[in-house]
Amino acid sequence: MSSGAPVVGITVHAAELPSKDGYPDWRYSVSARYAAAVAEAGGVPLLVPTHPAAAGQVDAVLGALSALLVSGGGSIPGQYFLDNPDPTLRQTNPPRYDLEVELVRAAWARGMPLLGICRGHQTISEALGGAPVLNLGQVPGSRNHYQTEAHTVSTHTAEVTPGTRLAGWVGTHLRVNSFHRQVVVEPPPGWVVSARSDDGWVEAIEAKEGFGVCIQFHPEWLELVEPRFGAVFRDFVAAAREYGEGRGVAREA
Repeated sequence: MSSGAPVVGITVHAAELPSKDGYPDWRYSVSARYAAAVAEAGGVPLLVPTHPAAAGQVDAVLGALSALLVSGGGSIPGQYFLDNPDPTLRQTNPPRYDLEVELVRAAWARGMPLLGICRGHQTISEALGGAPVLNLGQVPGSRNHYQTEAHTVSTHTAEVTPGTRLAGWVGTHLRVNSFHRQVVVEPPPGWVVSARSDDGWVEAIEAKEGFGVCIQFHPEWLELVEPRFGAVFRDFVAAAREYGEGRGVAREA
C-alpha cells in the first residue's frame, strides 16, 4: 500500500426517504465532522456506502482502506422507540447493520484499526460477539441520554479506567455529550470497558490487543471545544498508517 496519508473508511447512514418529487429513494447521510476529524489528524477520509444495492464487495472495499470508522446513526425519531419498545440494533436499520457487521468482522480479522462512535460503538460490539444492546426505555428509572443541546455541549460526566487508551488520550474524568437511546451491556471477548457514565452505563470499550476503540459519545464534536479529544483521531490515524505500511497483525476470522 502507499506510504502516503492513510485512507480511512467512514460508514454512512442509509435510509429510504422521499425525493423532492415525492418518490421513495435510498439516500446516504453522515455528519461531516467525522471526515473533518480524520482529515485534521492526517488521514484521507473515504465514505463507505452501507446499502447493499450501492456497496462494493467487502474485501474490495477493505483493500482500499487502512482503517475503518463505523459512524453514528442517522435520524431515528424518538417515536420509533415508543412504537417499537424493545427493538434490536439491527431492526433500526437492517441493510446498514448487516453490511457494517460484515465490514467489521472482515476488517478485524485483517488486523485493521477499528473506531466506532455512537451507533458504531454498539455495532462493533455486537459484531464481534458482545451482548446485544439494551434499550434504555425498557429500564425503569433510567434517565434520557439523548440530549437536546448542541453537539458541542457536554451534558453528563463519565469516569475512564486508568491505564486504558482512552485515559491516555483524555484523562480519567470527563464531561461528554450524549445522543443515544441504546447502550452496550457487555463488550466482546478480548475487549474491556474503558469508561462508564455517571449513572453506570458503558461509555467506551477497547480491545486488549490491536487498535480497537468504541466510544458512545461524540469526540469529533467535543474536540472543537476541548482539543484533548483530538487525540482519539490522531492515534487512530497513526494506527492506520502503521497498518498501511504492513505492520498490522491478522487475526483468525
